[in-house]
Amino acid sequence: MVIAGRIQRYIFLQCLISLMMTLGIILLAILLVDVVEQVRTVGSRTEIGIGTAFQLTLMKTPGLLMETLPFAMLVGSILTYSQLSRRSEIPAVRAAGVSAWRFLGPVMVLALVVGASMVMIIDPLATRLNQDFQAERERLLGNAPAVTNGVWLSQGDLQAGSGDEVGSVASENPNGQAIIHGRQVIGRGQALEGVTFWYFRPGPGGTADRVFTHRIDAERAELTPGFWQLTGVVENRLGGDVRRVPNLALPTNLRSDTLLTRFASAKTIPFWELPSFIEAGRSAGMEVDAYVLKFHGLLATPIFMLAMALIGAVVCLRLARSGGLSQLIGAGALAGFVLFFVTRLAAGMSASGATTPEAAAWCPPLFALFAVLTLLAHAEDG
Repeated sequence: MVIAGRIQRYIFLQCLISLMMTLGIILLAILLVDVVEQVRTVGSRTEIGIGTAFQLTLMKTPGLLMETLPFAMLVGSILTYSQLSRRSEIPAVRAAGVSAWRFLGPVMVLALVVGASMVMIIDPLATRLNQDFQAERERLLGNAPAVTNGVWLSQGDLQAGSGDEVGSVASENPNGQAIIHGRQVIGRGQALEGVTFWYFRPGPGGTADRVFTHRIDAERAELTPGFWQLTGVVENRLGGDVRRVPNLALPTNLRSDTLLTRFASAKTIPFWELPSFIEAGRSAGMEVDAYVLKFHGLLATPIFMLAMALIGAVVCLRLARSGGLSQLIGAGALAGFVLFFVTRLAAGMSASGATTPEAAAWCPPLFALFAVLTLLAHAEDG
């Protein structure tokens, strides 16, 4: 038992060193390419130095980590166990009576720890820094921070309440319906810019016969619980009556999560906010499959990393003197890349509605894990 514990610590250290070395090489290559890309794209439209380009690239580093860690785990596992096999350390460990399940334990633990860190730490950090990157890039380019154009919303009828002030929209137009147009959506849907509200009331034919009453234009509108908070307001009524006010609060029955759920990309929502975000979106009747896919994809990340690590390790357990180790390593690398491709294919199937997001997130890593465990059990236990 003592010998097995020492062997496991030794293999864990070797796995960690290989993972860090592989990740460092991959990240260094990607970062160098990305710095050149920032100089080429941003620098072609505004003057930036290498320092600014490097700062922009650093903001993308956590996101790059999320993309490269599975491959680094695969390659690191292959490097570790292929070196152990070439140095005849695996045969020596087997001769000491240690089963493959024990000397594969270190890489399994490392994969699970790295996968959990990706979910709980790296993804929220990547999400935050990616938003900072987009904002800084748009600032350098002199663009508006909007990401969506030509937004149309329909606001249902409002009922006047006892607390409505005289002259307010609700009191003057108790059953009014509003058609809202915003030229730009700010950030993750926190506000609209260049907003126009067209208000209608029921005509002689009832609610099906709408009559235009007035129009309100605003420079900016923020959706808060129960109200639109408008700034830079111009109100135009029939007969040419125009009123200008700096700020105006308009009652609404739209929820504050309506804009967020409709216009926020799944990439902008960190892991810890996804459950409440999905619940709010469902209660608002919005499509949330993309967010469910990301949430379950993140939950399945430790399983995905575990499958990657075992694929890289299992193919290297063959004795080096038996020959064919290089072909097995190539097959293991190919299997890892196929697994990555299949996960992306499953995500595309989920986006098209061919499968549920839960199945798309969990099936590929679980199938790969069960397959490699079956191969290992067959090779080890017969």
